[in-house]
Amino acid sequence: MDLSNSFQFCFDISFEKNLNHYIPTSYIVEDTDDIKYLDKKATKDVLESFFIVFDNLDADTKKILTVCESLKPDFIFKKFSAKIKSAKTIADLQKDSKIEFAIRQHLQLNLSSFYSLIVQKQFPLSINMGVEKDFYRSRVNIDPLYFEPQIEFNKHAEGITYTLSLKENETTFLPMNSSIETLLDEPSWLIIDKKLGQLKDLNSKKLSPFLKKKSIEIPSKLVDTYFKNFIPEIAKKIDIEATGFEIEHRDQIISSTIQPVFDFFKNCYYLNLYFDYNGYSFDSSKTKKTHSFVDFSIANEPKIIQFKRSSAETLYTDKLLEIGLLKIKNELFGLNSDTENPDPYINIQFVIDRKEELESLGFTIHNLKLEGKEIITENHTISASREETKEDWFDIRIIITIGVYTINFSEIIPNIKSKERLFLLPDGNYFLIPLEWLSKYGSLAKLAKTENGNLLLRKSNFAALDAIPEIKGDIIQKAEYTSSDLLKAALRPYQIDGVKWLLGHFNSNLGACLADDMGLGKTLQTLAVLVAVQEQLGFTTKTTNFDLFQNETTIERQPLKALIVLPSSLVFNWYNEAAKFTPHFSKMQYVGNDRKLLASRLESTDLIFTSYSIVHRDISILEKYNFRYLILDESQYIKNKNSKIFKAITKINTHHKMALSGTPIENSLDDLWSQMQFINPDILGSYDFFAQNFKIPIEKKQDENSLSELKNLIQPYILRRTKEQVLKDLPELTEQIYYCDMDPEQEKLYEKEKSKARNFLLKTDGSSPDKISIINTLMKLRQLSNHPKMIDQESEIDSGKYNAVTNYLETLVKEKQKAIIFSSFVTNLNFYTDWCKENKIAYCEITGETPSSKREQQVKLFQEKEEPLLFFISLKAGGVGLNITKASYVLFLDPWWNPFAEKQGVGRAHRIGQLNKVNVIRFISKNTVEEKIIKLQENKKLLSDSLLEESYINDEIEVNLEYILSS
Repeated sequence: MDLSNSFQFCFDISFEKNLNHYIPTSYIVEDTDDIKYLDKKATKDVLESFFIVFDNLDADTKKILTVCESLKPDFIFKKFSAKIKSAKTIADLQKDSKIEFAIRQHLQLNLSSFYSLIVQKQFPLSINMGVEKDFYRSRVNIDPLYFEPQIEFNKHAEGITYTLSLKENETTFLPMNSSIETLLDEPSWLIIDKKLGQLKDLNSKKLSPFLKKKSIEIPSKLVDTYFKNFIPEIAKKIDIEATGFEIEHRDQIISSTIQPVFDFFKNCYYLNLYFDYNGYSFDSSKTKKTHSFVDFSIANEPKIIQFKRSSAETLYTDKLLEIGLLKIKNELFGLNSDTENPDPYINIQFVIDRKEELESLGFTIHNLKLEGKEIITENHTISASREETKEDWFDIRIIITIGVYTINFSEIIPNIKSKERLFLLPDGNYFLIPLEWLSKYGSLAKLAKTENGNLLLRKSNFAALDAIPEIKGDIIQKAEYTSSDLLKAALRPYQIDGVKWLLGHFNSNLGACLADDMGLGKTLQTLAVLVAVQEQLGFTTKTTNFDLFQNETTIERQPLKALIVLPSSLVFNWYNEAAKFTPHFSKMQYVGNDRKLLASRLESTDLIFTSYSIVHRDISILEKYNFRYLILDESQYIKNKNSKIFKAITKINTHHKMALSGTPIENSLDDLWSQMQFINPDILGSYDFFAQNFKIPIEKKQDENSLSELKNLIQPYILRRTKEQVLKDLPELTEQIYYCDMDPEQEKLYEKEKSKARNFLLKTDGSSPDKISIINTLMKLRQLSNHPKMIDQESEIDSGKYNAVTNYLETLVKEKQKAIIFSSFVTNLNFYTDWCKENKIAYCEITGETPSSKREQQVKLFQEKEEPLLFFISLKAGGVGLNITKASYVLFLDPWWNPFAEKQGVGRAHRIGQLNKVNVIRFISKNTVEEKIIKLQENKKLLSDSLLEESYINDEIEVNLEYILSS
């Protein structure tokens, strides 16, 4: 039952003699505009009878009910009686001056909150309601209202007549002529003639003498004492009218001071001007034009000083406009008034930065106040030093001098991390941290450890110092490279640059990731590095004893001991490439059932090729050896930080590490973290740290600052070159989408299955299906888009796409064009290989079931012979490592969410050695999930400029389910 609008809360205040205050009681009534009587107090039992759950009420209602509860005498007695066990009443407690003061503070705080909520939220209120609970008779008007006090002094021979009146809007009246109930002294709350309001700028106690009489007579002999002790405090805030006094006029501006004012709605501090007229300061944003008060600086000769604002104020406001500030609402100034500013302190920073200019224009810039504290406007200086320590750390010391204070940078790290610009100085005032420090020192604050006031930063995180010129330093050594005769290949200029870059990291004991596009020769560059590394190692002398009288001494190169870990399908490719380009290296393939017999040679062989799966299975053997180099090809294989492969790889002992990948980021930034963790452990902190500081801000909030910061940190360790950047002579690549109409019966079946999928996945009860269900259901629709036989082998329904693809293949065969045909599904490829058999068309094929030996044979056959013309490859099995430069066409039979798998496939043909124009054709069934996937690939670029200068698609299938399954 929804009763949220069927009731309302009302309040009555009545005088509690023991507490000497009006105390509220809460009531509940049925909702009505005309409340007559209150007969139900808002007790717990009554609320339950209204089916009201306290926790479900809005925040303001809960707050005012809680305040009422805390003002009940029983509550107060219980709260303050703990220390006086003998106390029986509140009066007993009040005998102790400290407890009496605490009770007064408690009352003042809660009553102030109560009256503020009454006015702000317009809760109905009455005062001294009778025993009949006749609310309508004692109801109080609660419209927002201020009573403004006005003071008049009339000097005469016997002394001074002092009169106080009140102004309500434009009406002035004497307190004695109205019914007044004083509710609270400070802040001052009154009820005057059944109207609730606040007494402006005056403690309500000051009204007491005027409740019974019009004025007070002050004899001449008491005037000086009375006015010195009583009037100055009031006169600073309240206008005074006076007769019989000497009058001094002041209308000359002595100084103009700038102060910040906070705008809650725009979350920004704007600038306000205050004009000092030699004793009184006018707020330029207020309309008040004059002010008067009595000056008693000369004994027994009081005089009236009248301040009047001058038109010269516009000269100051014009100066602010001339230097670039704008006039905002209420006569405030700022740099921008249109939008909510991401930096609340932008205008205060403007004043600090241009302090000297503003002072030269006549403004007084001192004592800038914020939250009651002063902001230091003095210039600051920074001194920084850096020392290298053992164990690959920098010891960094940064000292900030602000006026008389010397602050260690480590003290402001919490502010940098939380982006809180106000730093509290020892004297209780503020230093406003410059905005640029948040980005300049952001990485350092996140990544450095604090020790004895100094900062310890891993050397591998040296990029965090890039923005700090005093301690900036590149620790990666520049490497020279001269091609060796032992390398049987000529390197292109960009490949030489890549070798130098990798050698620089080797010499600096830092890991590196070569992330060149597919087809740019990452294998050759790696082998060139390994040749150079072995030449740096020099030679060892080996003495062999052949008989008792003669030893033979030989000089040999030190074994390289490079463990190269690859996808299983690439072991043969790498081994052959190494044999071709570096025949002098000793090599072994640590694969096969008898591989453990080779373990004794692991520390004496130059190149050891093995697979990720074998590393996982044999880690207990491999972790016992010390390798000089550990190289991961297609390093995205370790992207899952929780996988057994990743955990096994991190256990291998090695002095140097290298990762190779054309796509180090396939799905999300998680991929990047695991690979960076491999090449340089902890460079991006723990995974939790990385997720909090980079992954979530970048992927969920599209935070450009976090993206820029992450790019800066990893940039020294990832070398990324695209084909377009380095291969001007690479043939043209064209891409097109071939839309296929489904067979009519196929389309009917598809629509039926899609309707089932919508009902299953897009549940109306708000529950979400699990990921396995989503993937399986969408998989079925993808298969049906290709061929009905993929979900029912006995189906007689034809496939529109199958007919379109076989027609296309027939044309390619007639024109003698070589083509690679990719599919995510081996069963889909089988339809086309069966078609080839029926039409006596030769073809090559690689799927996950193709053994390594046959893969090599199939590639060689396609590359070296005029026929076969067609090469069928399952996307997962052939997406990496294959060099198939003879194909002019690349056909994709079915798309999926992540376009990187497709990009890998294109890279098999569009690479070094390709002389023909490469045509990429994607076959898409119209009005299916395939078409939606293609559009999502085009439109869903989560980062316009990703870390590797290419976009990547995040796995957001769940988010886009409704779109994928829409008509």
